Amino acid sequence: MKKKNILGTILIAAGLAILAGAVSMRVWADYRQRSMLDAFQTTLQTADSDQAASEASADASGQDTLGILEIPKIGLTVAIGKDVSKDTLKYSVGHFDGTALPGEKGNCAIAGHRSYTYSQFFNRLDEVAVGDTVTIRTSKGTFSYVVYDKFVVEPSRVEVLNSTDDATLTLVTCTPIRVATHRLIIKARLQQI
Repeated sequence: MKKKNILGTILIAAGLAILAGAVSMRVWADYRQRSMLDAFQTTLQTADSDQAASEASADASGQDTLGILEIPKIGLTVAIGKDVSKDTLKYSVGHFDGTALPGEKGNCAIAGHRSYTYSQFFNRLDEVAVGDTVTIRTSKGTFSYVVYDKFVVEPSRVEVLNSTDDATLTLVTCTPIRVATHRLIIKARLQQI
């Protein structure tokens, strides 16, 4: 009887430790994301010369922020990290190195997780539809894209990152949530003002 009580106590303690670990990772991810957004907002507000305006910000943790991505349809506002490394995608969405920058001619590609442990910024990306707007604010300006296509591909179909002749935006995330066997792709075109 005593052995059962000890085993039960150990199992309960292990379960609580796992739960506490998951909650603390989520809290830390939220803190890092807020820090990135705040640092970039400050950079945009205090830029008073062309040189200052052309530099990206860095939050207190040293994570470079390229801009802020907003999708009004799903209530998303998230900092864009300068790469798609594992560390970056824990706390933000990330820009694929070698693709166009926001607002430039070519294909600007951005990836994000649909994870419940760390970032879940793209959890609702499947709700975005053709005709919806995606906005990216950078130190070089605000760029508005309109979604023109949405589809699912195998993870090996990396041609979705290929350069384009016009200014386009490609959003990439795993699908379905938790299974992640495929990639959900959202394609949008830059709107000329």
